[in-house]
Amino acid sequence: MYTNLYVQSNYEMNGSMIVFDDLMRFLKTKGHKAVALTDSRLYGMLKFYESAKKHGVHPILGLKLTLEGINTEQTNHLLLYAKSSKGYQNILKLASMQALQGFVSLREFENFSEDLVKIVLSKESCLYPDVQSNQAKLFLEELMKIDQKFYVSYTGNQDFDSSLESRLVFVNQTLYLKEEDKAASMILASIFNQSKDLVLQEENRQYFLDEEDFSSEDPHFIQALKRTNEIAQLCQADITVEQKILPKYPVKKGYNAKEYLHALSYKGLEKRLSKKNLNKQDYYKRLDYELSVIDQMGYNDYFLIVWDFVKYAKKQQFLVGPGRGSAAASLVSYCLGITSVDPLAYDLVFERFLNPERISMPDIDMDLPDDKRDQVIEYVRDFYGIDKVASICTFGTFLSKSALRDCARILEVDAIVLKEFLDKEKNYDSIGQMIKEDGQIIHLMDKHEKAKLLGEAASKIEHLMRHVSTHAAGVIITEGPLTEHTAVQEGLLDMMQTQYEAKDLEHIGLLKIDFLGLRNLSAIDDVLTMIKEDTNKKIDIYKIPLDDAKTYQLLRNVDTTGIFQLESPGMRSLIRQMKPNAFEDIVTMLALFRPGPMENIPSYINRRFSKEPIEYIHPILKDILEPTSGIIIYQEQIIKIANLFAGYSLGEADLLRRAVSKKQQGVLEKERARFVQYALRQGHDAKISNEIYDYIVKFANYGFNRAHSVAYAMVSYWMAYLKANYPAYFISVLSSSVIGSEKKIQEFVYEGYKHGIEIVSPSVNKSSTRFEPDGKYLLYPLQGIKFVGINAAKEIIKEREKKAFDSYIDFVGRMHKMLNKRVIESLIYAGALDGFSLNKKTMVDSLEDVINFREYGQHIVEHEFVIQDAKEYSFEELKELEESVLGFNLSMNPLKKHQALIQKHKLSKPSDLTEEMIGKNIRMVGMIQRIHEIKTKTNKKMAFLTISDEFVSMDGVLFTKAYMEYQAILEVNGVYLLKVKIEKRDDALQLIINQMHKL
Repeated sequence: MYTNLYVQSNYEMNGSMIVFDDLMRFLKTKGHKAVALTDSRLYGMLKFYESAKKHGVHPILGLKLTLEGINTEQTNHLLLYAKSSKGYQNILKLASMQALQGFVSLREFENFSEDLVKIVLSKESCLYPDVQSNQAKLFLEELMKIDQKFYVSYTGNQDFDSSLESRLVFVNQTLYLKEEDKAASMILASIFNQSKDLVLQEENRQYFLDEEDFSSEDPHFIQALKRTNEIAQLCQADITVEQKILPKYPVKKGYNAKEYLHALSYKGLEKRLSKKNLNKQDYYKRLDYELSVIDQMGYNDYFLIVWDFVKYAKKQQFLVGPGRGSAAASLVSYCLGITSVDPLAYDLVFERFLNPERISMPDIDMDLPDDKRDQVIEYVRDFYGIDKVASICTFGTFLSKSALRDCARILEVDAIVLKEFLDKEKNYDSIGQMIKEDGQIIHLMDKHEKAKLLGEAASKIEHLMRHVSTHAAGVIITEGPLTEHTAVQEGLLDMMQTQYEAKDLEHIGLLKIDFLGLRNLSAIDDVLTMIKEDTNKKIDIYKIPLDDAKTYQLLRNVDTTGIFQLESPGMRSLIRQMKPNAFEDIVTMLALFRPGPMENIPSYINRRFSKEPIEYIHPILKDILEPTSGIIIYQEQIIKIANLFAGYSLGEADLLRRAVSKKQQGVLEKERARFVQYALRQGHDAKISNEIYDYIVKFANYGFNRAHSVAYAMVSYWMAYLKANYPAYFISVLSSSVIGSEKKIQEFVYEGYKHGIEIVSPSVNKSSTRFEPDGKYLLYPLQGIKFVGINAAKEIIKEREKKAFDSYIDFVGRMHKMLNKRVIESLIYAGALDGFSLNKKTMVDSLEDVINFREYGQHIVEHEFVIQDAKEYSFEELKELEESVLGFNLSMNPLKKHQALIQKHKLSKPSDLTEEMIGKNIRMVGMIQRIHEIKTKTNKKMAFLTISDEFVSMDGVLFTKAYMEYQAILEVNGVYLLKVKIEKRDDALQLIINQMHKL
């Protein structure tokens, strides 16, 4: 038996297929006692360590190191193993240097070589007498100065310098467990560009070698094998987990962290309570309690760290979100300005955030405008130091589709064969299941060798690591240098990035803070800025009234396009049913509209509108559940029931909630006994106690975090308030944020129309790079025109700031060197040059002449240059040209020319129709987009029409009698005055057309 000292895992991304739990199970069956991991980065080290411990295998913490050679063109590879905690610390530092520089110098290595076993990989290090022996000798001498006890790798039957005999140790690079995995490993290596040619690795035995694989008669080989176990005995390094490694906040002189936090919290509470008629004693009592828990759990510095960067963000006028997750349940967070939600006003439970009965790291995640997030992270980086702040790595794995596609590319599999696999994989949980159970795939693999190889290889690499990237939000802050706890590599924002991923970092006790960029906060910020610039009115969004009538009317109208969390069809349906009229209704909607809780929606709506009786098992439940119509919607309600009915402390009640939500039978029975025992002590009988426990269990995994719901309802309300009260600015910002998406822009053009705000064609003299308010209008942006783009738009704005363009000739003359012909034509078709009193056909036809005149016509006076008028394009052509550069019709809509008639007679258009009109006869105007004639069962003709305006399309029906009467005047793109009855079919409005007249 030997110890494998050269295992590389799939985290190495070099063709290795080794997964830790599989490796440990394999070792147990083979009787191996220990194993080393020697990846060149430490991505998987903690998972390897914990998997080994779980399976009773001794983990050896190793690293494959690239060490500089004697000259600059030469490097040597060493395998290093930590003998102790000190050795592990050195591995962290060496792995970091290697990741940042590509190699480690001899001098750096000397500084961090203590408590490390060292094996020189002989083939790569020129240690054999037949190759560059002088360089090898010099390198050995250098290594001797660092550590005289190094080893040299040996695989058997090799020549070696006799002086190395006592140093030989057997190592074999192991990338897969069994020999039959070789092909998949080679394909995987090729995917990672480790080898261009699959044949390159043919001779390698990179599987986990066993005794039967060793047939060497070489006596040196036997000794080399034995030394692997000697090294295993030497390496006893452990990784400490489940500790708290919190950084210290640099408090002002004369204070400690506890005193400083207390002083800031009380000062903040006084500010929050000033001018409010509240029971201040309740607040002081809650604050005292929270501060005592925070101090007892050792989190004073944590709160100060978060307070500090939130203070920075607010000083910079960044809009910080009102809170996220359970942090909004903390009064300390509210007093420090970290959150904007009063936890007492909304009945939020602190223990849901920080439970003294369950020691875990607090979790305050920050929402920031997505365009300001990086600045806050850079502030934190600079405040604590680049060696103490890092982003976090995360990994992408091969999903079934990517595994199939990548393998097919390497194997050069025919596209038609790959398509067969891709069409089938969605029907199965894994590729492995598909190739065993799908008859067509089995037949295909039997018939084609490459298909067989594709299926087998893809099934083996599915779920392995594919690439490393950056965690979307997480940042780590440490007290000492990062490399005392994790290896690092280069990250974004001139920062380090950890080589351990988020779960590993939290497990070893490091502080992670999530900085989340929320596009909706950027939008709110932009709206507030525009209002201030345009009207000089400064709105403090944190202080807007939460009972604004216009806002709730907008919500009851389900006018929620562009509003955070309230846009989806399902949410709109809930809003329509709930008819919200208070902030608490928004909180409820956000909690209800989630997988699981949404099953309670029908019952909740019926109870809300007294269509279903509400019965309470016990009066205590009535007090807790009355605000939610007798249904448990929030996790906090479960905590309150256990607390008030059964006498649990709030901390114990939170533990109960967590336990029963997992629905494990053994846990449920254990908790039932405890709950009933507690309830009996409170004087309740066993029957009612069991009933209430069953009720808690029924809703335990449906309950939603109320603190998060309140905080996010605040963001939804802010957006709804701005849309209801400042629609032009709201629509301007939201439209500007979707430039590039024609469908989304068209949606916001319709939003503008509904709010009486017309979006008009762009103008080279007025439009900017965003939708610009201009009186009652919004000007379409130059940047939103196809082929124009941001740079061209900026050039136009820069030029007109010197002097407005006063004619078509002036515009082309000043801009033709900066804009190509295609861009100028796009501006013409979009209507951006309509202000120069020439029709579009004239401008397009004369463009070449105008360019030539401005380029070469210095001897001609401008008024002598005459542009020949051309006959304008037809309406249909203008409509098509505008659509080609905007993606839809803004001004060239057939209904546009009938606007006066529509307004005079108060006629409706398709986009004006609402569900309130169902069953009514109305007069309207619409364009026929499509005509579809059919025959009835009695062989009579009728027709289905599509009737549209510039915003929406809907189905219309001409029954036989009406169709016979109007058939002769029907024409696609024709505009008609219609008398219709509105009906609803398949959840959409439909028009029954009784009379029509072509306009």
